[in-house]
Amino acid sequence: MNQQGLIKTLKSCDLISKGLSESELELLATYFQVCEYKPNECMMKEGEPATSLMILVSGEARAILSDLQLNIIHPKSIFGESMFSEEPNRIATITASKDSVVGIFSLESYQSLIKDYPMVAIQFSRIMLEELKHRKRYNNELFYDDSTQYLALIAHNEMKQSLVEFAKIYSEKIKRHPLVATGTTGQKLFNEVGLMLSRKVESGPLGGDQAVGTMISKGNISAVIFFRDPLSAHPHHADIEALGRLCDVYQIPFATNPATAVAVLNELEKVHDHSLDIENRVLDKYRNQQKKVVFNSRE
Repeated sequence: MNQQGLIKTLKSCDLISKGLSESELELLATYFQVCEYKPNECMMKEGEPATSLMILVSGEARAILSDLQLNIIHPKSIFGESMFSEEPNRIATITASKDSVVGIFSLESYQSLIKDYPMVAIQFSRIMLEELKHRKRYNNELFYDDSTQYLALIAHNEMKQSLVEFAKIYSEKIKRHPLVATGTTGQKLFNEVGLMLSRKVESGPLGGDQAVGTMISKGNISAVIFFRDPLSAHPHHADIEALGRLCDVYQIPFATNPATAVAVLNELEKVHDHSLDIENRVLDKYRNQQKKVVFNSRE
């Protein structure tokens, strides 16, 4: 029954069926081993040799990298195609989340298929290598690690011209840094000062302050220059306060007027790695408390 289920799965898998005929798929199925997994059983483990691929016949599985769930795997999905590449080890862990049946195609099976039916083996490997390219592109987008340290330039509408005038005076210092700002601010800085952004975010009320806050938490902000209008009410006041709080949490210089902005620019010139020797006791204490919460929840 399981072998028939495997054949049916291979035939209904668009990835493979578009490149192989029905008779070739039936032949290919004979080189798979059918195995069953219970919930929470490990099918593949991150770091182990990539010596087989699998196709999920029934059930469900999860792809996990460290503590991040990459995706949920459903029937007719193939995983482990890196066995055809030069990558020696698995890049993720696959765990069954339901009672599952899989077809396993090992390197030994591949060697036998090459010997017996070389054209089928070559076509199958081509299909898997093409799928691996697509998956790598997806993973690169998902896990792209931007290590750039940006100088954030933000200004309320009433203060944008003040920021432009400030940028004209200190353009030589500002342009030494990769810049992030909203599209509107960036356009004004380019048109009137000649400064170019390296990244842009939405305007503050549409989430721009939150986006810069996310960059702070990821270590991508060296300093924030935020010319705030102190005499007007703002609908996104909570976001503005949250941005300042994050700067305090991560010890990021936060200038809210031209005088402090000058001090920040001068300091950035002196401190090459933009780091402090002062221990961040508040952040360290919080992280330790969170570790205890996670540890206690496992008991």
